[in-house]
Order: sequence, then structure tokens, then C-alpha cells
Amino acid sequence: MRNQLKMGRWLALWAFAVLAAEPKAIKLEDSKQSQLGVVVAALQAVQAASNITTVARVLDPAPLLALDGELATAEASLVASRAEEQRTRKLFDEDHTASARALEGARAIARADQEKVESARRRLMLDWGDGVASLPPAKRSELLTDLARVRAELVRIELPVGALPPKTGQRVIVQASSDGAQLNATILGNLSAADPRLQTRGVLAELRGADATLPIGRMVSAKLPGGGATQKGVLLPRSALLRDDGKVWVYVETSPGSFLRRAIASYQIEPDGWFVTEGFTPGNRVVTAGVASLHAIESPAQTDSAGDDKD
Repeated sequence: MRNQLKMGRWLALWAFAVLAAEPKAIKLEDSKQSQLGVVVAALQAVQAASNITTVARVLDPAPLLALDGELATAEASLVASRAEEQRTRKLFDEDHTASARALEGARAIARADQEKVESARRRLMLDWGDGVASLPPAKRSELLTDLARVRAELVRIELPVGALPPKTGQRVIVQASSDGAQLNATILGNLSAADPRLQTRGVLAELRGADATLPIGRMVSAKLPGGGATQKGVLLPRSALLRDDGKVWVYVETSPGSFLRRAIASYQIEPDGWFVTEGFTPGNRVVTAGVASLHAIESPAQTDSAGDDKD
């Protein structure tokens, strides 16, 4: 009996928490909307090519860090050997205090160091693609530092047969599971080597910040833009998006002066916003400015409701 009472109380608290967490309508007069800077825009019908779903894998950055260290060591040795070659050449040209044999030895060392640098650069291109190899030294150093501190991750995305590689800098969606969070990855460039098991071409993408949470070696899915049939939907402006409680929301004006927060179930990233095919329809009026102000008004109301329950 006691266990049943405890279970009943737990279910009641759980039900209340669910109800309290549900979005509540916010009603504002026109003057208050102007004061808060709330701007509303109607959604327009658009068309977009459907995504291509493929597989991807989180890469171990250790080989890249080791190769970059090897390249840095080779470049430092090359600077030193070139300086020694120039010093020896000067001594040989001025008064022959350095022998021709010493000069030839200095040249050979400089050439060997040059070959080590070129070899490391070629391996960097072959193993990690032009997206990493062509980065300016400062940018590559920043990326490697973030990889070492787990502020960034590298993902190899396999290209299905016939699919065109996405452009460098383009954003793609990565998911660890079908119901997992949708992570935003940025394409760095093409990879030269085919996957030994799948025999497919690949592209290298980068996860940053809060999205860099996947374990090394994890197989994930990726959604590449384009290549599929055109589908109809609406484009949600980036300024309308609100991240809260692990979801992305948009405030919809359901009636004049009444706003309700609505979750985005699935989306496709486009240059000008998020393309969605469900949950929103053309003509829906969404808040494109003043989103944070509306959320600040809504949040205290939910907190107060939870506090009243404790009494």
C-alpha cells in the first residue's frame, strides 16, 4: 500500500513537471510588443532538394597531431640547415675559410631537410585532404589545439555513389542515432583515400564547441544537402530560432497579440535558415526579433508555477 502511495505521488509530480514544462501562450498588447522589439513575419512557401542520408565516422585526431608535429620539426630543421648553408657559402666565397666539401655537405643537409618537409606535407594532403593541408599555419594550429582540448572533432562522411561532394564551408547535419540531437558540422574539404571497407570517397567535416561531444570511432549518420527530389515546405529564419531544453523552438503568433512557443521536429539547414516540412505552414506568423524577450517573459511564469507546487 505504501509503495502504491509513493508511486502515485511520483506519477503526480511527473505529470505536473510535464505540464509545467509545456509552452504557455504569451499575450502582449501592441504597445508592449513595440517596447520589447517584437517583430513578426509570415512564412512563405519554398522548395528545397531533399537531403541524402549517409554514414560517417568520428576520427581519431592523434595521427594528425603527430604528423603536424613531425612537419613542424622538419620545417625548423630546414630553417636551421638553410642558415648553415648560407653561412658556409659566405665563408667559402669570401676567403675560403670553409672548404668546398663543407659547402657541399651543408647543401646536402638542406636538401634532405627540404625533402622531409615536402614528404610530411604530401602525407598531410593524402591522409587529411586539402581542407586541412591548405589551411594557413595559424588556422591549422588553432584547429589542432581545439582537437587536443576536445573543443573540436573531425568526422569522415562517406559519399554515396554518384553524389557530388558538398562545398567547403557548407554545413551538414550529423546524428548519433535516429532520435539523437542534430549536430551541425562544417565541411573542411575532400579526402583523397577511399574507405578500405566501403570503397567510397569521403569528405572531412568539423564539429565545434557544444556539438563536439561524440566519442572517437563512433559511427553516425550524416545528411548531405541536395541530390534528392524537391520537397515543399517553409524556411524558418535563423533570427527566429531559440535553443532551450535541448530543443530548437520558434514563437508563433497564433492570434493577434498571442504567442506560443513551438518545437522544430526535423529540419534541413539552408544558407538563409532552416527548411522544415512539418509543424509549420505557409502563412504562419513567426517572431523574427525579440525572441529572447518573449522567452524571458515565459520562463518566470513556469518557474513560479513550479514554486507554488512546493508549498
